[in-house]
Amino acid sequence: MPKKEKKRLQVVISDDQDALLTKLAYELSSPEQLVSKSEVVRLAIEKLADGMEEGQQKAELKALLKRLEEQEE
Repeated sequence: MPKKEKKRLQVVISDDQDALLTKLAYELSSPEQLVSKSEVVRLAIEKLADGMEEGQQKAELKALLKRLEEQEE
């Protein structure tokens, strides 16, 4: 996945979210290719964008957003 030279976003995440990112990166990695947490985030963004373009999963995404908002309270 090519990297773009853009200003990085600094996003605050919970310890649980960081642990999940680490777990996903580990599971996606292989001896031939290590996957970073940043790459997991980029993959997730692409997957979300694909779902939105197809018009699928909008209700699921809204429910997920609501769940994230509740966690922040």
